[in-house]
Formats: sequence, structure tokens, C-alpha cells
Amino acid sequence: MQRFKQNSFTKKPFGKSHSMNLHKQGSGSARTVAVFVHGLNGSGYGTWKAWPRILFEGGSGFPPIDVALFYYPSLFKAAYRLQPGANIDLQAQQLAEHLQELSKEYDEIYLIAHSLGGLVAEAAVSLYLTDLVIRERDCLPVSPIAAIFLMASPLGGSGKALLLFSFFRDVRRLRLLSKDQERYAQFFNSHVQVQCLASEGKYRFIVPRYAGIATLDVAVSPTSASGSIPNEQRRQFRGTHFSVVKPKSPTDPQHAWLLACLRDVQEMRAQWHRNAKQKKLATVLQDDAASDVFVTRLESERRRSAWDIIYNRVRAEASTSYVDVLDYSHVKADTKVDLLIAVNQASGVIAGSHASNHVVASAVEAFESGAAVDVGICPVGEEHPEAESEVGNLLPAGARNKFYIEGADDDDTMGEVIGGWIDALLHRHPSRQAIKNRHRILRLSYDAYEEAEEL
Repeated sequence: MQRFKQNSFTKKPFGKSHSMNLHKQGSGSARTVAVFVHGLNGSGYGTWKAWPRILFEGGSGFPPIDVALFYYPSLFKAAYRLQPGANIDLQAQQLAEHLQELSKEYDEIYLIAHSLGGLVAEAAVSLYLTDLVIRERDCLPVSPIAAIFLMASPLGGSGKALLLFSFFRDVRRLRLLSKDQERYAQFFNSHVQVQCLASEGKYRFIVPRYAGIATLDVAVSPTSASGSIPNEQRRQFRGTHFSVVKPKSPTDPQHAWLLACLRDVQEMRAQWHRNAKQKKLATVLQDDAASDVFVTRLESERRRSAWDIIYNRVRAEASTSYVDVLDYSHVKADTKVDLLIAVNQASGVIAGSHASNHVVASAVEAFESGAAVDVGICPVGEEHPEAESEVGNLLPAGARNKFYIEGADDDDTMGEVIGGWIDALLHRHPSRQAIKNRHRILRLSYDAYEEAEEL
């Protein structure tokens, strides 16, 4: 690996024995690196044009980060070999070794891969994570590998490329139902939480996968480029198979999407660490400490990372050294939920969708069974005033006054709403009311706690 400390991004030739160039910020303080992995017959710099420079220089509210470019000869650039084309397994092993080296310097490593490079990147990550478990049996689910961005990658194969150049071994890797691809796909399906969620669930690691899909791509179909990646982590861009990875400015949609995803991943990882810290505090709920712990739960019509992230952030901000606001997944199974938070789409409530109605029905069932003490229902969307009325109609007769029903225009406002509910819940706790000069969670028009301090 060649290292270059730079104040402005400048391309450097790859050394004969070096397959990666690492461009480090002049300050040397970056703890995040983006690794670019080109595709079939691509080049370390030419595949991406300005994108590495744009990311290196920062902007759009995102700080500059370090950038690394991985190069491997493929297709015509490797045609002179006894077996024409790149040895993908060998390239994946080399990239995995680079990732291991980078993990000693960086807290977060993001892989941005194009076309065949996506298969190389995922193979390398599977090798890295497997080796990590062998070296550190107690390694955390949140590893230095923060996320993978697959741009126009043939996750389901590319029949057209195989038809044209089937005598190249790297092209043969693109055949439909390739055993090699199935092997690595099985690794992610079995061991990796690929959604941007602050919980590993049944999986060993959390590594969100994202797909960038080119609408004018004639080499890789949208179905192949999507693979098994969650719908909310896919994005279509107008462009060809090659132009989709060549944004010209920080305002181009590919780069703006990348930055938004990086922010989501960083918040998710921070939330995971907050959750882990709280789990240590709540492995067992002691009866004499129960008054200092409040339990909340989020119920929504579908798993949406944005809602989970906002909910967890507000919950964490509400916790203090006196009061822990814990998600129900962090406490014993029979612990009663103090506040169940139900979130659904306002448009779905108005349309009477099964998913939206199910969220309300689940909230009512939890309340009536005694599993939840308080329930808040928040329809999200500009139509929320009408949706609030519809929610009221779905509640049993005389039950509306027992629920918080408050809609929100958008996701950010939703955070304020559920923050207000949690705040109201905490006001009932006398030990919190005794805390002086506590920073406010949210700016509310009325603050009963401040009045209590003046008494």
C-alpha cells in the first residue's frame, strides 16, 4: 500500500508491487476512509473521474475523509496471462489484507465498488470478517467495515458480458447462479445484518449494503443490481453503466445520496454503542432500581431505518445519570413497557391500508393486555391531521383519551413528537424532577419541569 499525505487530492501512479493508493488528509486526523474498487477492465482512478477527489475534499456539511483506491488488472488488461482475466479470489484476498491493514488506522471503512468490483469487495469483506472472528472470538458486531456501496454491480450475474467475453475467467465469474457468488451471498445472508439498523438481531455482524442502479444500464439489469439489498437502501440514478460512478460535483445525486447514507450509518453505529452501554446497565432489572428505569418500544408498519434511528437517538438523549430510558429489547422479557410508540404513514392510515391499521391494532392490544402502560400513535406525513381523526375512529369506544395521538409533517418532526411523549413520561418521576440545570431534550413551548424547579 502506498500512502500519500495531501492537502488537495492528486492522482498518483500505482507501484508495480502495490495494488492500493491511500490518500490521507494533510492534517492526518481522519478516522474514516472510503475505499474505491473499480470494475471489469476498469482503472484505479479513471473509473471514478472526480468522485474520489470530491469525497476527499469534503463539503455539503460532511467533513473531509481519507480515500483509498484499489487497482487490479482485469479483462483486456489481464489478457496476456495463461488464464486470461483477473483471478477474483486472489484479488479479493489482496483487498482483504488491505482492509486488515486499514482497520488498524481507521474506525470506519466504507467500500464503494463498481460493477465486478462489487463482487470483489463483498468477497474481500467476507474473508476479512471470517478472519476477524478467528483472531478475536469476542469481536463486536460493529466492526471497522462500516458499509458497502455497490454501484451497478451484477449481484445476480450479467448474461450479456458472459456472452461476449466468456473466455476470460473474470467474466465467467459473472454467469448467472455462479457458485462463487452464491457462496459469498450465503455468507451475508447467514452472518451479516445488511439493513442499517442498530441491532445485529440473529446475525454476527452489522454491515449495511447499498445499491446504486443505473437506469440506462445495458450490461446489468435492475434486478441483478438490486440483489437482496433492502428496498430502502436502493437508489436509481439516470445514467449508463459507466456514467453512474462519475459525479461531476458535490451536488450530483450520486454523491448526495452517498453522503446521506454515510450519515445514517454513522448514526446507526453510534446508536449501537449507546445501546451496548445501556445493556450493561440493564442485564437484570432490580426491583429497587425499577423506578429509575423507563422502558419504551417502537412499533411501525415496516422496518424503516430512519424511524429506528430517530427513535433511538431521542431515547438516548432522554437518558441521564438518574434515569435510563431503555428499549424493551434491552430488558427482561416480562418487563412492562412504560411507553409504546406506534408510527405509521399518514397516507396509509387515510387509505385504510392493512399495514397501517395493524400498527394501531397492535398498540391497542398491548394497552388492553397491560403490556404497555401508555401508548402514543404518530401518523407521519402532511396529511396527518386527517390521519389523526382516522386513528381515533380505529380505537375502541371511550379509549381515545387514553392514548397520545399526535401526527408529524416529516421524520424530523416525528422525533420531536415522540421526544415530547418521553419527556412527559419522565416528568412523572420525582428523582428526575429534582435534577437541577438539566439540558432540555427538546424546545417545547411549555415546560412543566422548569415550573417545578421554581416552586
